[in-house]
Amino acid sequence: MANYKLQEMPNLNNSGKRIVYPKVETHRTLSTDEVCEKMHAYNPAYSSSLVRTVLDDLSNFLVHMMDMGYNVKLDGLGTFSLSIGFTDNKPNEMQGDDDKMLYRKVAVKDVNYKVDAELLEKLKRKVDLRRIEGEVQKISKTAYSEEERIQRAINIIEKKGFITLADYAYTNGLSRSMASRDLKKICEKEDSPIKSSGNGSHKIWVKS
Repeated sequence: MANYKLQEMPNLNNSGKRIVYPKVETHRTLSTDEVCEKMHAYNPAYSSSLVRTVLDDLSNFLVHMMDMGYNVKLDGLGTFSLSIGFTDNKPNEMQGDDDKMLYRKVAVKDVNYKVDAELLEKLKRKVDLRRIEGEVQKISKTAYSEEERIQRAINIIEKKGFITLADYAYTNGLSRSMASRDLKKICEKEDSPIKSSGNGSHKIWVKS
C-alpha cells in the first residue's frame, strides 16, 4: 500500500486559482545494499551477493552498450539511452550557411529512462493508493518571481546550451510537477524568451 497526500500548488502567476494535486508520501530511498537484501528475502534462490554482482555487471554492461551507440531495452523495466549536449560556451546558432560547427565539445549529459509499458500497467493494477488523513497541504511559494525564474533558466541555458526540467526545478526551488506547469505556461506566451524542444523524457528548453 502506498500513501499519498493532497498538496496545493503555489499560485505562481497570481491568477487566483488554487490548483491541487496528489503526491506520493515516500518513506525514503532504498540503498543498493538494501535492495540486494530485500531481493534475497523476496526470492531466497538468489543470494544478496549474487544480486549485487548482477546489478554491478548490468551497470557496466549498460555503459558498454551505450558507448557503442545502442539504446538498451529491458523487458518489464524500461529503455535506457544517452543524453548528450555541448559542453563549451559557444553559441548553438549556426553563423551562416558555411558554418560547419567545427571544434565543438560534446559530452554525455545524462541518461534517459523510459518506463516499460508492462511495468507501468503492473503498477496501475497492483499499487493500492490510500490518502493520508488531513487537510490539503500548502507548499511554500517559490522565492523568485516569474521574471527571476526565467532569467535563472536563461543563465543555465547560456552556459549549457539548454536546461532540463530537473535543472529548472532545482534552481528555482520548485517540485518537478510545479516546474513542468510553470515552463508550459511560460512557453505558451508569444514573446517567451525560451521554448521547448523534444518530447517526453528527452524534452529540454532552449532560448527562443
